[in-house]
Parts: sequence; C-alpha cells; structure tokens
Amino acid sequence: MAAQPCRRSQRLLEQKQDWSTILPHELWELISKRLPSGHDASNFRSMCRLWRDALPFTEFEPVLMLPFDPESPDGVVTFYRLTDGEFFTKDLPALHGKEVCGSSHGWLALVDEAACLTLLNPFTNATVDLPPTDERFALVSMRTVIMLDGRWVHPSPSDGVLRETKLGDMREVFFHEVVLSSPADSGNCIAMALLTESSEVAFCRVGVAGGSWTLLNTGLKQDISCIVHCRSRFLAITHDGQISICNVGGATPTARPVQSFDLPKQVNPLSYLQVNGELHLVCTVVQPGSTTYSTRLYRCNVFARKPVWSRVRNAGDLTLLTSHNLAVGHAGGSVSGLKKNSVYYSGHLSGCIHHDGCKHNPNHVLEIINVANGKSEWLPYRQNTQGSPEAICWIMPNPWTQGLLRLVIP
Repeated sequence: MAAQPCRRSQRLLEQKQDWSTILPHELWELISKRLPSGHDASNFRSMCRLWRDALPFTEFEPVLMLPFDPESPDGVVTFYRLTDGEFFTKDLPALHGKEVCGSSHGWLALVDEAACLTLLNPFTNATVDLPPTDERFALVSMRTVIMLDGRWVHPSPSDGVLRETKLGDMREVFFHEVVLSSPADSGNCIAMALLTESSEVAFCRVGVAGGSWTLLNTGLKQDISCIVHCRSRFLAITHDGQISICNVGGATPTARPVQSFDLPKQVNPLSYLQVNGELHLVCTVVQPGSTTYSTRLYRCNVFARKPVWSRVRNAGDLTLLTSHNLAVGHAGGSVSGLKKNSVYYSGHLSGCIHHDGCKHNPNHVLEIINVANGKSEWLPYRQNTQGSPEAICWIMPNPWTQGLLRLVIP
C-alpha cells in the first residue's frame, strides 16, 4: 500500500508541464516590470529565451549624455544611443540651473550655484536632495572661497578681486565629482564627493532625514583626482595613482592608504572603474621617441597584500565606457551594436591628433580601443560646430524606482 502514493507522485511528475513556457507572454512582461533590482533582472533573463524576450536587454543600453543649456526652463537634453546610432531627447526640468558632476548607477549628480547637490534619475525623473553645503568644504580646499551675502565668492586668479562663483565654476571650486555606492533610492546608498584640490573627501547617507556631510582625511599627500566604489568601499585616487581605501559604511569611518603602490611606468591615466571587484585603469602610453600613443587597460586587486597592476588583454564579453569629463567609467556585458573586449572613450578632439585616422575628422568622435592589442578606431557621432563642447558623460540606465520597473527609454 505504501508504494501507491509514490507511483501516483511519479505519474504527476511525468504529466507536469514546464510552467516557464505555458504562461502567456503578457504575464511574463508584467512580472518582469515588477522586479526590484537589476540583479533580479539579470537572473530573470538567464532562465530561458521566452523570459529574455519578456525583458529586452535593449532597455538597459548605455547612452551618452550631450551638452545642454542649464538656463532652459524645460531642461531639454539630447542623448546618443550608441547601439543604433540614434539621438533622442527628454525634458528634464530638474536640470534647470544645474551642472552635472557625477554619473553612478543610472543616477546623475547635479550641483547649482549655491553648491547644493541633487541626484536625478533621468529615465524616471526621480530626484533626491543631498544635505546642504557649508563653509567646511571651502576650508579643506586649496581654493579660497567664502560666503558673502548668501552667495559664494572667490578671488580672481588674475587680480585677486572677489567675484561671484557662477554655475560653471562649481566643479572647479567645490565638487569636482560625486560617486554613489548604489542606486540613490536603494535605501542604503552613500554618496562620496571629490572635493577640488583637496586630500580630503566628504560623504553622506542618501535619503536620511536631517543628514549631513562628514569630512574624511584620506591620509594621502596629494590632491585626489578620482573616487571609485569597489567591494563596499570607496577608493580615493591621486593624480599619480596613490590610493586610499575609505570604509565609511560603519559607525567609525576609516581611511587606509595603500603602501608601496605605483602606477605602471609611462602611463597617463584617463579613467578608473571597478570590474568584478577589481580596480581597472584606462590609460595612454606614449611610445619612446615618438609623439604617438596607444591606449591600454590595466587591472589591480588593491585589497591584496601586495597589490600590483597587470595589463589586461582579454576583458571577455565586457564593454568599458569612459569619458574625459568624468573620471569614473562604467562596465557591463556587451549588447548588440557594441564591441566586446573594447573600451569606448569620449574625450577631447585634441586627444587623437596624433592618429592619422582621427586628426582630419571635423566631427566629435568616440575612440574605440581593442583591449587585446591596444589599437584604436574612431567613430564620428556628432558634428563639431563652432567649438561645440564634448559629451558630458555615459549613463547606464537604471529604470527601477520604488521597487517597480519603469521602461521609459525611447
């Protein structure tokens, strides 16, 4: 008698259909739009082809943000989608009177003339205000800035006369760049600010009522030029590649400089980014006795006992996105239309004047570097009219907001 339930269960298993394929496509689309995070989306898409069709990866393709007019009341911004070469625009009123000083996890960091910071998700229009700025930021910078009649002023480099600090001055006076540990609405996000001409950093917890900025001495002897978030910690990096590991997640923030650690020889850093828990460096190397250069990719486990840089010749299916305007880059799995094992660099036209394939090009171009051999090719994407400025930054769209997915990219 005891064997009958077993035989019945076996028959039920044999008759059981694959529920991942029998549900209607519309239901899978509904489920995909309620995924709480990008990690869940990745797992969802890995199950089978039908599930991938319900959540197209094209919704998360990186875009290049082009220059905008901060005085425009409607905040019209143009984006360039590299995968299909198309431009599209969005109205982002939150950009009025602000300048971009960071791009992390699909969120932009914005600063205004009062040196107040706001975080904006350009694809959901969600915003988060960061704590107000005070004069402590001016005191830790080599720049002389004071508050006068409710406005920030600083002496002119030419004659020393005090002049009002305008919007275009903010990145050179206060916040050069802001980096996030996670999406701004994740509930545990920390923002760290790279202060102009300072060896200190400032950090705050995002979305905490009554929060404030905390200053942290990194222990480095030179000014910090870049901040990268890696393995739940922030890495403060100087112009010559010295690094301090900043742990600000606990009750007592700490900073520990990495000892006896130098950049590879003859390199000029372009951008830093974290890939799979390791710090990566995109840099140029000038050939001895020549005016030409090649672009290379290096990586390092800065948390190792004796960290050392090693050249990367195979980044697998990864595509790395970097720009001149912001020091922190992005990395992600290759999608259709993007070259894998490659670096896309958006920088000044003057950066490629020594390459025959670029120096006569009148357009703004993207440099595409083959990681395997360091060779570059150039992709013209926008006409350079009357000295028009370069692109602002790359954005890896993060369409999650309040636990729901909003697919709003054109």
